[in-house]
Amino acid sequence: MKTIFLIHIFTTIFMTGLCWFVQIVHYPLFRAIDSDVFPKYERKNAITGVITVPVMTIELITGLILIYSYPENLYILNIVLLAMIWLSTMIFQVPIHLKLMNEGSSKLITKVIRTNWIRTLSWTARSVILIYLLWTLIVF
Repeated sequence: MKTIFLIHIFTTIFMTGLCWFVQIVHYPLFRAIDSDVFPKYERKNAITGVITVPVMTIELITGLILIYSYPENLYILNIVLLAMIWLSTMIFQVPIHLKLMNEGSSKLITKVIRTNWIRTLSWTARSVILIYLLWTLIVF
């Protein structure tokens, strides 16, 4: 179970860092791209799924294994926040990115930046929780 936990914490911390990069650097740079070429750029930007989808999937699988093995408060909060990330991804991020593939709208860019805060803050909270759980395993 230690290996599952370590894989889970690694994927979560990786995604937390990636999400902060996307939130602070990547998405705001969308505003620098001309609206007439933005859809072409966005279609190429879809390559980011090659990194995010496998890592998020591993994170989900290991999180479900952990909640099954340790149905305790912080593990429950961890999985609730993970569910929020997946829901936000499916409800907001994916549909907005699909629209951006057809239209370089500044409104959509603003929307993708604003709604991504749900994921950014949820991953950050999960990292804090998991680091705390790791610390309790090491110390106690």
